[in-house]
Amino acid sequence: MPRKDMRRHERIPCTLSVLLGWAAEDGSDRYARGKCRDVSEVGLRVETVDTIPRHTYVNLRIEKWDMTTSARVRYSRRAGATNVVGLELTQKVRKQILDSLREPPPGS
Repeated sequence: MPRKDMRRHERIPCTLSVLLGWAAEDGSDRYARGKCRDVSEVGLRVETVDTIPRHTYVNLRIEKWDMTTSARVRYSRRAGATNVVGLELTQKVRKQILDSLREPPPGS
């Protein structure tokens, strides 16, 4: 029997390259590359090979739009060879990302 989707917000699929930066528990700076797989009204889902603990604040750079912001890790779980990380963004940044995804490609 398929699981019922309990999500509160619609997801918009995407494949955006992102760069994440955060301070590890020992105080060292950590960096990881990842792929944003979907965006919702409250945040985005990123796949990365690195483990990022819940409640960690990260600097997030979306390379396609030259956009940099901060986010908070809501969840982080293993999925095969990668980690799936849910990031919560500020309202202003969420709107910018959603608007950018909805823009038609140049020349269309």
